[in-house]
Amino acid sequence: MPEINLTRRRFLKGLAAAGLFGLSGAGAYGSLVEPFDYELTETDIPLSGLRESFDGFRIGLLSDVHHSRLVSIKEVRRVVGLANATKPDAFMLAGDYTTARRRYIEPCAEALGELKAPEGVWAVLGNHDHYTDAELTTRALSKRGINALSNANALLRRGVETLQLAGVDDWGWGKSDWSRALYGVDLTRPSLLLSHEPAVLDLPETRGISLILSGHTHGGQVCLPFVGAPVGYLSGEFRYLGGLYEREGTRLYVSRGTGMIGLPLRLGARPEIAVLRLRRAA
Repeated sequence: MPEINLTRRRFLKGLAAAGLFGLSGAGAYGSLVEPFDYELTETDIPLSGLRESFDGFRIGLLSDVHHSRLVSIKEVRRVVGLANATKPDAFMLAGDYTTARRRYIEPCAEALGELKAPEGVWAVLGNHDHYTDAELTTRALSKRGINALSNANALLRRGVETLQLAGVDDWGWGKSDWSRALYGVDLTRPSLLLSHEPAVLDLPETRGISLILSGHTHGGQVCLPFVGAPVGYLSGEFRYLGGLYEREGTRLYVSRGTGMIGLPLRLGARPEIAVLRLRRAA
C-alpha cells in the first residue's frame, strides 16, 4: 500500500509539473511569438447590386494598431509593410491607433501614412483614440493624407460607377451621429460602413447597410481551449469577436486587429491583416 501511495504522489507531482511547464510555455508563446505572428486573411464577400466595375474590389482592413509601450513603432511599420504587400484597392482603418499617451499619435500617424492604395486610405476613430486625444489623432491622420470619416460619407469611384462609404464615430464612446454619417446614403444601393464597434450590427440604424467593417475586439486577445475568450463573458459588446457575420441582410466583418492592450499577450487570437474581396451576389 505505501508503494502505491508513493507512486500516486509521484504521478500527481509529475502532472502538476507538466501543467506548470505547459502554462509557462503558453505564456512565453503568447507574449513573445503570437503577438507578432500576423495572419494575412482573405475573404470573399458577396454584395447584392454591386456594380460590375467593383466586382473583385479588394479592401485592406486594419484595426487596433495600439501603438504604445506594448506595441513599438517598429511593429507598426512592419504591419504597414505587410499590408502594402497585399496591394488592395483601398485601405479601411477601423480605429484605436494608440493607447493612453498623446506622444504616440504622431509617430503612429506617420507610419500609417505610408499605406498606399489607388482608392485611398479611409479611417474612423475608436474608443481609445477618444480617450487619448480625438482631435489630435484626426489632425495627424489627415495631415498624412488619410481620409478621416467622422460621422460622414463619401463615394468610391470607378469610372462613372460609385460605391457608397460611410464612417461613424465611436458608438461605445457615445460619439455616433447616424443622421450625419448616413446623410444622402441610398440604402437601396450597395453601401459600406466603417465603425470601430461591431455591436452596431444590432442597431436599427444599420439596417439596410450592405457591409460593416469593424475592429475593437482583438478577437478576444486571449482565447482558451474549451472556454473561449474570457472577455466575452464580461460584456455583450464582445459577442462579435472576429470574422464574418450577418443579420437581416447586413454583413459584418470584424478584424482581430494587430495590437494589444492591458496584458502584453495574445493567445489563440492571432493579430490579423484582413483583405476583403467584394463580389457581385447572384
